[in-house]
Amino acid sequence: MKRVLAVVGAGALALGLSMSSSEAAPAASTPTVGSSPIKVTKSTTGSYIVVMKADPLVKSVGVAELHSSAARSRKAAMRAAHAKVLTSAGIASSRKVQDYTNALNGFAVRTDLRGAERLARTAGVAAVLPDELRHPAAADTTAPTSSSGGAVDRNGLNSFLGLTAKGQAYAQGITGRGVLVGVIDTGIWPESPSLAANPKLPPAPTFDTSERSACDFGNTAWNPNDKPFTCNNKLVGAREFLDTYKANTGLEPYEFDSARDDDGHGTHTATTAAGNADVKASVFGVSKGVISGIAPDAQVIAYKALGEAGGYTSDLAGAIDQAVADGVDVINYSIGGGAATVTADTIAFLFAADAGVFTAVAAGNDGPGAATIGGPADVPWVTSVGATTYPTLYRGVVRLGNGVLVTGASITPGLKRSPIVNGAAAGSELCLPGALDPAKVRGRIVLCGRGQNGRVDKSFAVQQAGGVGMVLYNQTDVDNLFSDNFFVPTVMIDKTPSKSILTYLRTTKRPVASIENRGVTRAFYPTPTVALFSSRGENPTAGDIVKPDISAPGVQILAGNTPDPVPGTQPSGQLFQAIAGTSMASPVVAGTLALLKQAHPTWSAAEAKSAIMTTAYQKVRDNDRKTQAGPFAMGAGLAMLGKPSAKGSAFQPGLVYDAGFDDYLGFLCAEGPEVFVDPAATCAALAEEGIPTTAADLNLASIGIESVPGSATVTRTVTSVASTRVTYRPSVSAPAGYTVQVKPATLTLAPGQSATFTVTVVNRGSAPVGTWRFGALTWAGGGYSARSPIAVKASAIKAPAEVSGSGVSGSVAVPVEFGIGGRYEAKAYGLVPQTTTPGTISQDPDQTFTPGESGPGVSAVPFSLKGVAHARWALRLDGDDDLDLYLLDSRGSVVASSTNGGTDEQIDLASPADGTYTLVVHGWAVAKPNTPYDLASWIVPATTGGTLSVTANGSGTVAPRDQRQVGLGWKGLESGGSYLGVLDHTIGGVSVASTLVTVTG
Repeated sequence: MKRVLAVVGAGALALGLSMSSSEAAPAASTPTVGSSPIKVTKSTTGSYIVVMKADPLVKSVGVAELHSSAARSRKAAMRAAHAKVLTSAGIASSRKVQDYTNALNGFAVRTDLRGAERLARTAGVAAVLPDELRHPAAADTTAPTSSSGGAVDRNGLNSFLGLTAKGQAYAQGITGRGVLVGVIDTGIWPESPSLAANPKLPPAPTFDTSERSACDFGNTAWNPNDKPFTCNNKLVGAREFLDTYKANTGLEPYEFDSARDDDGHGTHTATTAAGNADVKASVFGVSKGVISGIAPDAQVIAYKALGEAGGYTSDLAGAIDQAVADGVDVINYSIGGGAATVTADTIAFLFAADAGVFTAVAAGNDGPGAATIGGPADVPWVTSVGATTYPTLYRGVVRLGNGVLVTGASITPGLKRSPIVNGAAAGSELCLPGALDPAKVRGRIVLCGRGQNGRVDKSFAVQQAGGVGMVLYNQTDVDNLFSDNFFVPTVMIDKTPSKSILTYLRTTKRPVASIENRGVTRAFYPTPTVALFSSRGENPTAGDIVKPDISAPGVQILAGNTPDPVPGTQPSGQLFQAIAGTSMASPVVAGTLALLKQAHPTWSAAEAKSAIMTTAYQKVRDNDRKTQAGPFAMGAGLAMLGKPSAKGSAFQPGLVYDAGFDDYLGFLCAEGPEVFVDPAATCAALAEEGIPTTAADLNLASIGIESVPGSATVTRTVTSVASTRVTYRPSVSAPAGYTVQVKPATLTLAPGQSATFTVTVVNRGSAPVGTWRFGALTWAGGGYSARSPIAVKASAIKAPAEVSGSGVSGSVAVPVEFGIGGRYEAKAYGLVPQTTTPGTISQDPDQTFTPGESGPGVSAVPFSLKGVAHARWALRLDGDDDLDLYLLDSRGSVVASSTNGGTDEQIDLASPADGTYTLVVHGWAVAKPNTPYDLASWIVPATTGGTLSVTANGSGTVAPRDQRQVGLGWKGLESGGSYLGVLDHTIGGVSVASTLVTVTG
């Protein structure tokens, strides 16, 4: 289904996103610096990623030719072009820290904002992105347990996922053999038993080592514990990508300057996804049974791109770029940060998907609040994964001196009867570092509450104060129980069980307790449930895209570890750990994708994601352990592959929703148009080819509509991967308050055939405005069943946020669609002319604005606002000077700001509260003292009768789904003037939306 356009030539799209794979090689001429519309966002890290207009190698020569002589020649030309861009911008070549050529064409450079802006004005440059810090999406994970060939699955994960029994994947030889899994993370502990050489596996592939080692261990000059290691046919490679990290942050002596893991996170994720089968695991000398990776016969290559303080997107993009060149089939990326559609790693993953690489990304650990999905999990071309529990519980018991037993989670050793004390009575209820009184803690078990510092940090604080054990309790009964490698024997319990311990402590003169490790058992509360920490939708960057895509077990996952961790982070000497996070759930799905890759090597990344989504397990509870989880918590459901021979399994989904490179470009027209050099021309060309340019119409296996004013229609296309001709019929579970219509009523498809259908969602009038409601669409037939979640949100009205016009007199039509009924009235406020306030500004010495500060780098302008519909301030200044705007309220608090690169700043404030405001012009980078500026402002009063008036369809009774064109007219403006007005939309006397009106006279 992949479509390749030849409508727009090379360089038509920014970030190297070309709709043609036949682009010419980069020009050899020296780039020149000139004017450019490219905006640069300030980097807080001191480095930037420069992305060229020319395509990366995966588009220009194709993934199959990445190691050809033509590719080598083109790579040399690309790097020469990078060097010339630096020269033209006046930046030393020594400031460059990374080159990208495979999945991204560009480079990373350490420079200041002025240097970045010069780079942005250099010919051949498409964008300059700020380098960002990302972090592991948890320092916790647990690993799967099972193996090919009928291995014992004592710990339950692989059997729970339906992989180990007769007729299931392993018994059918689907074990990941022949698949290469790339893990971008904190590195790898190569001596892990889960990564030992395996005579059943094929030989290790040969990798390019012309620029960096493909098996990077043994830097004993930096850290004597970094023993040499020769990669094998299981761990086939390990590369370090810490170029920017070492330049900007620097490694500590106790870290490893190689691919060796000093955190444990990377080893855990790698062995969860693809650790060997039948590995005997033990923690603190206690056997934990036999474990296995999800794809036990897949080969692994590790990319260390995270240091102790996190990882730079420039390094992470370098790892993605290299992974594509190394030929990985699947990438696990248990890493996250702020959600943003256009970043170095999101764009690199877009090209990786186009190269056929399946990618699993952790959704984030900021739940259970809404809209907490992190980046790059928010973009649609990766598979984002939320975390759930599964039936296994690593059980620990606290036996109180009065005989009461309190059960929780523990993987640490037991502890004989010892005195027990409440942390609150020993100086710190939360067991904060340095706050516990050693005189009250020494030799005792300490009861500690969750909060402020990390779980393992609390155990370290207990140990440092002389404590011998810990009972750690949650602050609620809907959180999860964790089984970290604590520094002292520990049992973790819920809030309610902690009350019996507190009662015992209050009523007993010399309280004592012991800790018992009860091994592996089934969880004592309903499971699977979505983990409390798992990030939830809606998607913060693209509300029409339902996220997460899928969920998987991510609590108490037993897998590999580093025995030589950073001091103070966990006890040393342990090769295994049972930890938690979406970091742990993501490699479960990465391993799942590896199994699908073996079974269906020609499937696209989108088809594989569709298969696990449409066949997902639905009986998942939310973190309250009672209610059914919705798609913003569990995605399409829990990833469970099913039997390879069974219709309706992920191996045989019947139908798939595919999407290719150009489809994602259409999505970027709606959600990331800044990536295009000429958005209007590019998106028009896409639309002409029939490619949707709205996010809601992106061909995903989920249906999301973030604004349903009365009704909304989306389009999807399915492709048959069934072996015979099948007729499918839809069944709908409509979201509460809506009806859902699917056309056509049947789809009859031969193998490989595609068909398009529409889904129309109609608000019956009872769906509350601004509230998400959920449902599902299932296509069934011939023994197949493909389910898609539906998420929709009602809106009172659909109206454009801003319209514009020109002329001293004129008119414009504003399209409006209604989601609720009642008496509608459109009110026109303004137009008001621009007011110009001149001023001068100098350089702020520390470049940091602090409310209340004064000096030559700060210029404050007061504004008194009363009865205002809308206020706008704008400041634009040519040249390299960079001024920022901050708006303070009467208390001196910042209520809005604009801090773009260069001086192209604007602040808008809708319906501001009455009061005195201060607009501050800040001199972030000013070349000359007392540089003049002109601050533009428009203060639109909430009163009618100005030069803007409603001329048509401005009042009357409306019903849901009504549409009308509201006419606006103006007259009496001055030629060349800049004016602002507001069209206020009210229903039943209540303002439900407003449309800004800008007019140039």
